[in-house]
Amino acid sequence: MLTNLASIPLFAGLRRDEVAAVVAAASKRIFKGSDIIMSAEEPATRLFLVTGGHVDYFVLTSHGNEILLRRMVPHDVFGVAAFLSNPIGYLGTAKPAPKGEVLEWQRPVVLRLANAYPRFPENALRISLQYIALIAKRHAQLVSSTAAERLASAVTGLACRAGHALPSGVEVDIKNEELASLSDTSSFTASRILKRWEREGTVEKTRGKVLLRRPENLL
Repeated sequence: MLTNLASIPLFAGLRRDEVAAVVAAASKRIFKGSDIIMSAEEPATRLFLVTGGHVDYFVLTSHGNEILLRRMVPHDVFGVAAFLSNPIGYLGTAKPAPKGEVLEWQRPVVLRLANAYPRFPENALRISLQYIALIAKRHAQLVSSTAAERLASAVTGLACRAGHALPSGVEVDIKNEELASLSDTSSFTASRILKRWEREGTVEKTRGKVLLRRPENLL
């Protein structure tokens, strides 16, 4: 669970007692395995803050393939459309990866808190704009960077946010197809590049994990 509440962007600028009131109004939820936290197009009636584990936020293609937009880590927020007076559908689907702990606020509570603490929805808007900036950067990389450059950006970024420091490097729990999705390339291309990096001693790939032995080589 979260310990330093003052460092969470969603609570920026709120007094300690206000943060306590906001947190007290939420429900603590734990999702595992094949659970779906919320689905794309479902009415946005809940707001979520990741407090433990990881949550994958993705969209589906017309062929049913998952395009991973972001792996959410503690302090990340999703479901911000719950702040709208006339809710729209969620833009994507969220599921645990493989376990996710969240605080969940129902929409009537979100609206009440927004009226009581104006910085609360302002922080949510700022977070949404940051996500848009990340997607814009990702689109720019798609048209201006090679597949290897995009893969390097995806794996090093994920290592910084969700990696585990080991004596031999930084380990990331991620599958090839998920890395391919994050870097907007095919699974075949991602696998080929990872094998080349492995031969060079930059990474070590095992089932569902990537160990960055020399991350500086990818930067």
